Order: sequence, then C-alpha cells, then structure tokens
Amino acid sequence: MFVIATDLDRTLLPNGNQEYDNSMHIFNEIVKREKPTLIYVTGRNLKEVKEAIIEYHAPLPTFLIAEVGTKIYIQKNGKFNEDKEWLDIVKSVTSNWNIDKFKEELSIIKGIRIQEEEHQNPFKLSFYLDKLDNAELIVKECTKIIKSISKDASVIFSIDETNNIGLLDIIPRNATKLRALEYIRKNNGYKKEDIVYCGDSGNDILPLTFGYKSILVRNAINEVKKAVKSICFEKNCTDTLYIAKGYGRLNGNYVSGIIEGLIRLNLVPEKKYIR
Repeated sequence: MFVIATDLDRTLLPNGNQEYDNSMHIFNEIVKREKPTLIYVTGRNLKEVKEAIIEYHAPLPTFLIAEVGTKIYIQKNGKFNEDKEWLDIVKSVTSNWNIDKFKEELSIIKGIRIQEEEHQNPFKLSFYLDKLDNAELIVKECTKIIKSISKDASVIFSIDETNNIGLLDIIPRNATKLRALEYIRKNNGYKKEDIVYCGDSGNDILPLTFGYKSILVRNAINEVKKAVKSICFEKNCTDTLYIAKGYGRLNGNYVSGIIEGLIRLNLVPEKKYIR
C-alpha cells in the first residue's frame, strides 16, 4: 500500500509550456489497478479542482488539500466534504491572525497586487508579483512585515511559469501543504515511508524535502530542482528523491514524470504500464 500525494498545476496537470506526451490514461490505469490512496495538494480552490479533473480526465482523489493547505476535503462517491476539524486545529494554533492588518501593512510594498476574491479565504491572503527580477527582495520585505504582526504566519512564494508571474500566499505556518498532509497521514495511520509526494514549484519544496519518497517532474524550473537537491543532500534524504528526466516513451513532464518516478522508485511494475 502506498499514498500518492501530488500537486496539480504543471505537476499532474499538463498545463505548462513544456511538451505533454498524453500519458494521463496510464496514470488512471495505475490508480485503478494498484489502488493507492490519492491525495491532491494544490493552491486551487474546490471549484477549480473539480473543473481540472473534468478537463484533464484526472482520477478522483480520496483527499483534497486545497488553497495551499488551508482547506482539506474528503471525497466519497464523487462528493467532497470539508474537514472542519482541520480548520479548528488551524484556528487553535494561530495567534494574532488579522487579514485586514496584513493588507493595510502590505499596501506600502510596491510590485505586489492582490489576487481575485475567489483566491482568498479567512486563512489565506494571496497576491501576484508581476515582475520577477526583484521577487526575492519583495518576499523578504513582506515576510518581515507579516512576522511582525503574527509569529504564526508563513509567506509562501512560487512562480506560475506559464504566465511568468509570481504567486505570494500568506497562510498560517500550521496550514501549509506539508502540515495538512501530515495531518491526513497521522489521522489515517499512514507511515512516512508510505507517502510519495510529487511536485514542481516553490510551494512544494517543504513536502518534497521532508523525507517522504518524492518525485520532482522534469518540467520543474531549475531553481526548484537545485533547492530540492541541496536540501535533500543536507538532510541526507537524496535516496528517496527522484527527478524525472524522461524514460522510454515517457518524456518526464507533468503526469509523465510522476509515472516515471513511480516506476523508478519500484512502486509500480514497468512492464504492466509501459508497453
């Protein structure tokens, strides 16, 4: 038994600039035959996830970690029910959380603009960074301001490579993708070694380097690959990391990289799926 926890955009979903090899049907076959527990871990909201599942013919997950870890849903018979206990936990361990204060204090920062209302929730404040050349400085300034208000807040930065834009999420430090995944793991009795985490971007770095088996798809940007390899080297967990590069008929991008990683980590038999 194993658990596949995967990011969606440009990891499972082939919605980036790189070539797609039409391998989603193989992933569906793996999920159907091998019966892993499937967890989607994404910045998308529930509506956007449902739309993506239909558009890309992706399988239904057992669990959905949405909005960068601030919401968790359990799927049964096609219906997604929110895990309210997770929200209660986040509230109980988050002090001085004040969205209005965050907005007010961040208004002095040039180069960021607030995202649309559907991308916000009571525990997630999200901005765009239109220019990436000074992103590091902007993120540092934002982090300093946010931490001065709430020590329990985290500033998560990632890049939407397709649209060449930065994404800045302010969330509780106990409501990240990793924390939400650990909550599901412990609640359901999964061992750490049961988890295979798949990702491509900056907000996947924490779970990719936590010590799970992990797969970094080929189309991940080089900065993320370098960061993940460096952290795994420092933590002595490089043996559990696989970076897709293309394998046989699989080109390693998006879902293809996940399939490649599952084969190379000896979790699924190559002959059964790569014909």
